[in-house]
Amino acid sequence: MLLHSLRSASAARYPSCRAATAVQTGSLALLLAALSVGLQVSIGLAQAQEPESKRLLGIEAAGETEESGLEHPSEHLVVTDFPGELIDADLEVWQEHVPEVEDITVPASADDYDQPALFYAPESEEERPLLLVLHSWSTDYLQNIDIPLAQFAVANDWVFMHPDFRGANDGRPESTASDLVISDMEDALEYARENANVDESRIYLLGYSGGAMNALHLASRHPGTFAGVAAWVPVYDLVNWYEWNDRLGEKYAEEIAEACGGAPEEGSEAHDECMQRSPRAHMSDAAGEIRVLIAHGLDDETVPVEQALHAYNDLVEEEARLSQEQIEEIMESGEIPEALLELSLHEQRDYPFFDEAEAPVLLHLQSGPAELALFDGEHDMLYRPGLEWLALQERD
Repeated sequence: MLLHSLRSASAARYPSCRAATAVQTGSLALLLAALSVGLQVSIGLAQAQEPESKRLLGIEAAGETEESGLEHPSEHLVVTDFPGELIDADLEVWQEHVPEVEDITVPASADDYDQPALFYAPESEEERPLLLVLHSWSTDYLQNIDIPLAQFAVANDWVFMHPDFRGANDGRPESTASDLVISDMEDALEYARENANVDESRIYLLGYSGGAMNALHLASRHPGTFAGVAAWVPVYDLVNWYEWNDRLGEKYAEEIAEACGGAPEEGSEAHDECMQRSPRAHMSDAAGEIRVLIAHGLDDETVPVEQALHAYNDLVEEEARLSQEQIEEIMESGEIPEALLELSLHEQRDYPFFDEAEAPVLLHLQSGPAELALFDGEHDMLYRPGLEWLALQERD
């Protein structure tokens, strides 16, 4: 759609080319027509690579750049550097680091469950952005690594919501992107909108790993709600991820099988169930409608980078997609093909928050409202660049 509109705009700028081809005859006419089409297509492709610089990840490399004015009170830059284990969940730690956040319950609309959540509403008469953060795969709403995100929200007077949505993805059928999980996330979002003065044009969604999986789920069902969605190292295809973990003997394979009713073998009911619980079954319906940043460590051995690559492919026009050969080359070699590097924006932009975390951007693609950033790292989330990117986004 974007490329088509750019080509149309290009044609409108060159009426003389069209007029010339119209008055020619024979082979000369064919030659001029071919040249005209080629010129229009090349101009369209060139324009398609020009970034919307005020909304894209990073900053323009040339010229002065104003500071965002946002506060990042936490000293921690990446989740793997936060004290303790990734799955640690302790309310006392939250209360120590960010006492402004309240431990609440959100009545579930799907059943009689009371969903626990952490919530902060600024005392402001002005409408404020809302940051909805989703915990990762093996833990719950008290996941400690999300504390820096809450500290950011409090420091900048943003509304903060951190829901439980049936807790860890531990094999229970009601977990792992079930209908109940989706409903709980919707309930948490609605609670925040009803209990805080929310700027409806600046509702943001952020998730890491299993939380990124659910962020993509929620965004696909409500594409008109979120101004920006930041998905870090997302699980995108549960069948594919089951196979990855089954080969490695990881516990995630058993948890997926238990939640979906069995091993997701081709043609089985469990396969169909796992596909329905995968963002991959729903994301294409929202392609072009939501502004999404998908960020992934190139050397991730927990959730392979192909999950992010397929997610990006489903969000963009066909001509902007990575080929299967390119995806396989990245998976096999751990390097980015030269053809993709030629399309990347990372030579034109600076990424100070990635650099300070010693996780430089290796590839940055953009098509329409979707962005893909591969960085030098593993199964990680960088706090500051995701928050800075979200703050740039605003829904019309």
